[in-house]
Amino acid sequence: MGKLLEEISWEKARDYRAGGQGRENVLTAEVLVGLDFLPRTHFLGNILRTAHGADNARNTLAGEAEELQMHFLPGDFNLGPDGGRARLVVQPDAIFETPSTYTLVEAKRIRYGSFQPEQLAREYITLMSKAGSAAPALLLLGVAPPVRVKGNGQLEIAEAVSRFLGPVLERVDDPSLPPESELLERITEVFCWISWPELDGCVREAAATYSAGHPSGDASVQRMAAFVQNAIAWHA
Repeated sequence: MGKLLEEISWEKARDYRAGGQGRENVLTAEVLVGLDFLPRTHFLGNILRTAHGADNARNTLAGEAEELQMHFLPGDFNLGPDGGRARLVVQPDAIFETPSTYTLVEAKRIRYGSFQPEQLAREYITLMSKAGSAAPALLLLGVAPPVRVKGNGQLEIAEAVSRFLGPVLERVDDPSLPPESELLERITEVFCWISWPELDGCVREAAATYSAGHPSGDASVQRMAAFVQNAIAWHA
């Protein structure tokens, strides 16, 4: 919540007079708070297993859900060497870290969410520069391809990345990154996604089948699951 308030402090307060309804960061905060506290294997793990793309990294991430460290609105990531002529800033919605994986999360609001032209290429490069030896994944939350890219219509994910990857790499000029040809080949093994309706269905399914074996524990899980479901319905 502190990270959300920090983000809001840079915006116009009157935009949140309706409680932040429809605002991307508010929706993401509410959903991730719920998923952070719900039993990980049964809820978040189910969502990750249901998502599409990046099968190896995504399934490893799902298997390590109990060990996952979630960083919501982790701040600015700067691309390019210090003092470079073209410093580019990327602001992920969240970072998921597990012993074997490193995941950058980009969430979109339910109504008319779109990407800036270079956004996916920048986030991809950021992920690949930060993942180190961990398996990289870029999770698009609330998205199903083709995706809307401002000024470019609807594009498949590979096209939305490859169309802008070369120019971004040239401006970043970071020799530690893999060559462009390798980055293009790895798009399908890195990018994964799940739509808001699919995520909502996963939470409903998990809530219907989970049992803590104690009435109070079961009631607590049901309240938290309902919190996530209600957030998605309200922002829709």
